[in-house]
Parts: sequence; structure tokens; C-alpha cells
Amino acid sequence: MNTAETMPARALGYRSPNGCSKQVMTQMTPEECDKLDAIALKEGRSRSAMLRLLMKRGLVAFLEDAINPQ
Repeated sequence: MNTAETMPARALGYRSPNGCSKQVMTQMTPEECDKLDAIALKEGRSRSAMLRLLMKRGLVAFLEDAINPQ
């Protein structure tokens, strides 16, 4: 095994969580961005990390609704 296989991504200088290799751009209103920043600050996360977490939660909820519509 080489170093890249045994060390966590952060130790190697990568900023993204393991397995993340795609970037997504989106547009937000200033109000949406302010709300996101406030939530991220409260949670102790970066804007990007908070947006990723919210996206993942929203994706789970969306898929659950698609499978079990009410």
C-alpha cells in the first residue's frame, strides 16, 4: 500500500470528503445565502459543507416521498 491509500484525504491536503469528486454550481438569492450562512455558523460548518448536508437530507426526503407519496 502507498501513502495515498492509507492516509485520510484531509491529511493529504484534499478538502472534500472521501468519494466526492464532482462539483455542482447553483444560484442563490442573497436572502437564501444569508440563511445558509447563519445555519452553517450555528452548526460550525462551512457554507459548502452545510449545503452538502442539506442537499443530502433533502435528497433522502425527496426519494422517500417519491416512493411513498401521501
